[in-house]
Amino acid sequence: MTYIVIGVLVLYALYYRYVPVRGVKELTSLSSYEQVTLLDVRDYNEADEMNGALRVPIAYLKRYYQTIPNRQVIVIAKSNLAKNVAIRLLRRYHFSIEGYYIKGHEHVNELNMVKCH
Repeated sequence: MTYIVIGVLVLYALYYRYVPVRGVKELTSLSSYEQVTLLDVRDYNEADEMNGALRVPIAYLKRYYQTIPNRQVIVIAKSNLAKNVAIRLLRRYHFSIEGYYIKGHEHVNELNMVKCH
Protein backbone atom coordinates (compact mmCIF):
# COMPACT_ATOMS: atom_id res chain seq x y z
CA MET A 1 0.00 0.00 0.00
CA THR A 2 2.83 2.39 0.83
CA TYR A 3 4.45 1.81 -2.56
CA ILE A 4 1.21 2.63 -4.32
CA VAL A 5 0.86 5.94 -2.48
CA ILE A 6 4.50 6.84 -3.19
CA GLY A 7 4.05 5.86 -6.84
CA VAL A 8 0.95 8.03 -7.20
CA LEU A 9 2.74 11.00 -5.62
CA VAL A 10 5.72 10.60 -7.95
CA LEU A 11 3.45 10.36 -11.00
CA TYR A 12 1.57 13.48 -9.92
CA ALA A 13 4.83 15.42 -9.45
CA LEU A 14 6.03 14.37 -12.90
CA TYR A 15 2.70 15.31 -14.47
CA TYR A 16 2.61 18.69 -12.69
CA ARG A 17 6.05 19.68 -13.95
CA TYR A 18 6.59 18.02 -17.32
CA VAL A 19 3.25 17.46 -19.06
CA PRO A 20 2.31 20.53 -21.14
CA VAL A 21 -0.81 22.42 -20.10
CA ARG A 22 -3.61 21.94 -22.62
CA GLY A 23 -5.43 24.88 -24.12
CA VAL A 24 -2.69 27.46 -23.66
CA LYS A 25 -0.97 28.72 -26.78
CA GLU A 26 2.63 29.79 -27.23
CA LEU A 27 3.05 33.40 -28.29
CA THR A 28 5.76 34.65 -30.61
CA SER A 29 5.20 38.33 -29.86
CA LEU A 30 3.85 40.26 -26.90
CA SER A 31 3.07 43.52 -28.69
CA SER A 32 -0.46 42.77 -29.88
CA TYR A 33 -2.03 42.06 -26.49
CA GLU A 34 -3.78 44.77 -24.49
CA GLN A 35 -5.89 44.59 -21.33
CA VAL A 36 -3.91 41.61 -20.07
CA THR A 37 -1.23 41.38 -17.40
CA LEU A 38 2.23 40.33 -18.51
CA LEU A 39 3.52 38.16 -15.66
CA ASP A 40 7.24 37.41 -15.62
CA VAL A 41 7.81 34.31 -13.45
CA ARG A 42 11.57 34.13 -13.93
CA ASP A 43 13.93 34.61 -10.99
CA TYR A 44 14.89 38.08 -9.84
CA ASN A 45 18.51 37.53 -10.82
CA GLU A 46 17.70 37.14 -14.50
CA ALA A 47 19.64 39.66 -16.57
CA ASP A 48 16.93 41.27 -18.68
CA GLU A 49 13.63 42.79 -17.67
CA MET A 50 10.52 42.98 -19.79
CA ASN A 51 8.96 46.44 -20.06
CA GLY A 52 5.51 46.56 -18.54
CA ALA A 53 5.69 43.09 -17.03
CA LEU A 54 4.90 42.34 -13.42
CA ARG A 55 7.71 40.24 -11.97
CA VAL A 56 6.68 37.55 -9.49
CA PRO A 57 9.00 34.51 -9.48
CA ILE A 58 7.41 31.07 -9.29
CA ALA A 59 8.64 30.58 -5.74
CA TYR A 60 6.56 33.60 -4.65
CA LEU A 61 3.37 32.99 -6.66
CA LYS A 62 1.50 31.29 -3.82
CA ARG A 63 2.26 34.18 -1.50
CA TYR A 64 1.76 37.14 -3.87
CA TYR A 65 -0.90 36.04 -6.37
CA GLN A 66 -3.23 38.72 -4.93
CA THR A 67 -0.91 41.45 -6.28
CA ILE A 68 -1.63 40.45 -9.90
CA PRO A 69 -4.04 43.19 -11.02
CA ASN A 70 -5.92 41.46 -13.82
CA ARG A 71 -7.37 37.97 -14.08
CA GLN A 72 -6.24 37.63 -17.72
CA VAL A 73 -2.53 36.81 -17.78
CA ILE A 74 0.26 36.10 -20.24
CA VAL A 75 3.04 34.11 -18.57
CA ILE A 76 6.68 34.89 -19.42
CA ALA A 77 8.93 32.01 -18.34
CA LYS A 78 12.50 30.80 -18.80
CA SER A 79 11.68 27.17 -19.62
CA ASN A 80 8.81 24.83 -20.33
CA LEU A 81 9.03 23.40 -16.82
CA ALA A 82 8.65 26.87 -15.26
CA LYS A 83 5.81 27.65 -17.64
CA ASN A 84 3.89 24.48 -16.71
CA VAL A 85 4.23 25.05 -12.97
CA ALA A 86 3.27 28.74 -13.19
CA ILE A 87 0.21 28.13 -15.36
CA ARG A 88 -1.07 25.35 -13.11
CA LEU A 89 -0.62 27.53 -10.02
CA LEU A 90 -2.39 30.48 -11.64
CA ARG A 91 -5.28 28.30 -12.80
CA ARG A 92 -5.67 27.06 -9.24
CA TYR A 93 -6.29 30.70 -8.24
CA HIS A 94 -8.82 31.19 -11.09
CA PHE A 95 -6.70 33.21 -13.50
CA SER A 96 -7.39 33.07 -17.23
CA ILE A 97 -4.17 32.31 -19.10
CA GLU A 98 -4.16 33.93 -22.54
CA GLY A 99 -0.84 32.38 -23.55
CA TYR A 100 2.81 32.03 -22.65
CA TYR A 101 6.12 33.32 -23.92
CA ILE A 102 9.43 31.52 -23.34
CA LYS A 103 12.18 34.08 -22.79
CA GLY A 104 15.34 31.96 -23.07
CA HIS A 105 18.95 32.89 -22.82
CA GLU A 106 21.18 32.51 -25.82
CA HIS A 107 24.45 31.99 -23.94
CA VAL A 108 23.44 29.79 -21.03
CA ASN A 109 25.74 26.87 -21.87
CA GLU A 110 28.63 28.92 -23.18
CA LEU A 111 31.83 28.70 -21.15
CA ASN A 112 34.45 31.41 -21.21
CA MET A 113 37.67 29.45 -21.44
CA VAL A 114 40.99 31.08 -20.79
CA LYS A 115 44.03 29.60 -22.49
CA CYS A 116 46.79 29.02 -19.96
CA HIS A 117 50.43 28.31 -20.87
